[in-house]
Amino acid sequence: MSSTAPEASTPGPPDGPSLTPYFFILFGMSAGLACIIVLLAELRDELGFSEMDIGLAIGSGFAAAFVASLLMAPHADRGRAPTMLRAGLLLGVLGMVLLAVGQELWHYVLGRAVFGFALGTAGPAARRTVIVADPANLGRNMGRLGAWDVGGFVAGPMIAAGLNLLGGFRLTFWTMAVAFALLVPTAFRARSDTAARDVEGRGLKGLMRIRRLNGAFFVVAAYFVFIGAFESVWILEMDSRGASNIVLAIGITMAALPIPLLSPLGGSLAQRYGARRWVIGSLGSITLMITFYGIVPGVAALVALTMATSVLEGFGFPAAPMLVAAAVPEDRQASAQGLMGAVEVATGAVAAIAAAWVYASYGDTTTWAATAAVMAILLVIGAILTRPEDRQLVRPGIPTDPTRRPFR
Repeated sequence: MSSTAPEASTPGPPDGPSLTPYFFILFGMSAGLACIIVLLAELRDELGFSEMDIGLAIGSGFAAAFVASLLMAPHADRGRAPTMLRAGLLLGVLGMVLLAVGQELWHYVLGRAVFGFALGTAGPAARRTVIVADPANLGRNMGRLGAWDVGGFVAGPMIAAGLNLLGGFRLTFWTMAVAFALLVPTAFRARSDTAARDVEGRGLKGLMRIRRLNGAFFVVAAYFVFIGAFESVWILEMDSRGASNIVLAIGITMAALPIPLLSPLGGSLAQRYGARRWVIGSLGSITLMITFYGIVPGVAALVALTMATSVLEGFGFPAAPMLVAAAVPEDRQASAQGLMGAVEVATGAVAAIAAAWVYASYGDTTTWAATAAVMAILLVIGAILTRPEDRQLVRPGIPTDPTRRPFR
């Protein structure tokens, strides 16, 4: 079997579903999530919410996304991915409307929960379709999906900052609700894939007994320990170093920009050289780099180091879901990706809380050193569990060539 991924110029095979609706909708929903995150401080100041209130709203979104990832993902394996994409988008509209009209805390808790459920519904549906629609170009397409997903998160802060200046946080949420509504026709262009389906309705049953899948989840958890720590500590540390709100917005955008730019290439390279070695190598390098986050002085140095880390993230970002995809057959793809989403949400939430506590108690140097240590432990466990039992470059028994290759 050749180790070179085939070339293709279209997003899917001629008889397969177009991936464009999935790309566009995940971009929009990621931008909406970024807008919510950026405006949390505005909600606190304008409506008088406490830090605990804001934490409750954030937690409701994490919890809803976690539940949706587990409950809804198996339906995509039964041919309902297009319906889930439409449902996720419509729930996104509803969530934004609740945030736009809200006055009391429960409005924002509910709105954030609805939006979290929307993300947990649409995400696994998009991933399954992208994985099975064109297996020969799995890496490239996963990279493109990641690029659109992260691209929305990069664009969101700038969108929110501009709209908030023009008309406040309510205008921002109303605008995003209208934007989602305009994407509804795109959602109806989504078509079902023709890959094998979970006709027996197994859902999540038995997945946690797959050794390689558990190993892939440890790798994913290692990455989201970093994501959780970053979200709870990085902005606070930038603020403590004297960064203004404008500098923060620009810094976040610059720090994240390499990820969507490099993800398609990273996915193709991961498929060519093996997603296992690719993701472990990139995350190992990131683990080493973040130990310096609390050591480098000043704002500019921290932004530069974060951008360098993001370059590695861009190259390695698609490899983790590819590793998950390689562990299961076609008819279990969405269920496995849903479990991965639950691992991401749970790990990110726990890491964010733990990192915030360590930062408040011991400072940034200790926080980033502890984050790197936890990442290293998880990554070693993941590397051991995903290692082929026969130690060969390609693990036998994976159903299609493009998903066998990631276990090198």
